[in-house]
Amino acid sequence: KIMWKSQEDLAAYAAPMIAKLAGVEQAVCFTVAGLIGLDLTAGRLLWRVPIKTSFGRNVTTPVIVDNWVVVGSYQAGLIGVKISAGSNGLKAEQAWVNKAAAMNFSSPVAVGMHLYGLGPAKNLICVEVATGKITWTKEGYFTTAANVAHASFVGLGKNILVCTDGGQVVLIAADPAEFHELGRAQVCGL
Repeated sequence: KIMWKSQEDLAAYAAPMIAKLAGVEQAVCFTVAGLIGLDLTAGRLLWRVPIKTSFGRNVTTPVIVDNWVVVGSYQAGLIGVKISAGSNGLKAEQAWVNKAAAMNFSSPVAVGMHLYGLGPAKNLICVEVATGKITWTKEGYFTTAANVAHASFVGLGKNILVCTDGGQVVLIAADPAEFHELGRAQVCGL
């Protein structure tokens, strides 16, 4: 059982995402053993979804959209969890898994009901939050091996800024229907 005296203790302990899911404000953490929601005041466990890997790590930051929490694991895949109110508190149900959209080191961003991130084949991908369906994929932006490729994603309204592992900054449209590059610049590296 996890307990803390203040929200400052919580932040120092877990570096969680704070979100309101199914009407309850909570800390959401992606730990080595899975995804959990914790009461902000006492640290009481509100819900848990086990996600174990043989690597003993989960790296991506949870992405929260409405009552959905999406996390990526290189071995387990991209996972969508729906949080709802149940008769005994909150209920967390793993709604879908998409191994073709597995994310390893880079956390995706959400714009509307779609996620944009780095897929397992060194590809930019767009995934529908409610279903896990990949709506488009685009190769050719990353220089390292697929299992160690990395990028940073920042949502900018209806666009997304992507910093690639090759030192490029690429501006793309947050369009779930198809990929649109709006511009790019080499800012470091090569």
